Amino acid sequence: MAVETGARQTERMSATGSLEMGLAGDGWLRYGVVDLGDVVEEARELIDLSPIAAAALGRALSASVLLLRLSLKVPSRLVLEIRGDGPLRSVLAETDLDGNLRGTVGEPRVDLPSRPNGKLPVGEAIGGGVLRVVREHPDQDRRSYASQVELISGEIGLDVAHFLRQSEQTRSAVMLGVLTRPRGVSGAGGLIVELLPGAPEEVVAALEGNLRDLPGVSRLFEEGGQEQVLDTVFAGFDREPLEHRTLRHRCRCDRERLLQHLALLSEEDRREVATDHGVIAGDCAFCGARYVFTSDEIERQASAAAGV
Repeated sequence: MAVETGARQTERMSATGSLEMGLAGDGWLRYGVVDLGDVVEEARELIDLSPIAAAALGRALSASVLLLRLSLKVPSRLVLEIRGDGPLRSVLAETDLDGNLRGTVGEPRVDLPSRPNGKLPVGEAIGGGVLRVVREHPDQDRRSYASQVELISGEIGLDVAHFLRQSEQTRSAVMLGVLTRPRGVSGAGGLIVELLPGAPEEVVAALEGNLRDLPGVSRLFEEGGQEQVLDTVFAGFDREPLEHRTLRHRCRCDRERLLQHLALLSEEDRREVATDHGVIAGDCAFCGARYVFTSDEIERQASAAAGV
């Protein structure tokens, strides 16, 4: 865990991922694919995620990137939030147009037994609840627009497909996966294929046949990255990549901002959270950075805010 006692946190996170956007099936299929294996592994290490928490966060991070890039009017920032009544409680993924992303979960150390087929029970960990997508558009005074649907499975992939049907009125296939091994995350990413209006039935049938025979998408990412995923899903189709982009795991937490929040606490609340040595420590839920403040430092900030 990094400890920040000085000025603003510098960029420490370095893991990168990749995004490809394109068309397939003579232009009737629009797709986005994202490979986030290294990003999810770094997040797992930084905020000490259990395998099932890492799987949920990796799926949500992949979905957030794809939803942002597949939007008809691409926002500058997108937040995907899942709130459920299961032991994981919540999953939050955030990405922006520059390719930065970060995320967190409500209970990082949740542990549930694997299913008989060896898969992690992400749906049980999340439970019933809602999926909410917030988009921010800079050309509209940074206004945020939110859409929400009820969860239908908690597995995230099916829920994102349900969101696209209900809120975007698009027919889409959504595949999200994270593969964890004893050494950590070995494969993670996602693919969304959107059927454009008027897609011929033979194109739809061929795609459905490929998806029906698809092995676990996370294993494809482990074996050969996004190229392996695309070659398998679009077997027999032409494919035209239109955009490639590098993604970065990067947190926006800021020591000065946290100091301002702490200065708003009452003196009684500050005493409750202070250590025996008179300092207050705060951990970033997204990257695990720990910020340490002295009582005098917080008092000065409180006085300055009050104009004293």
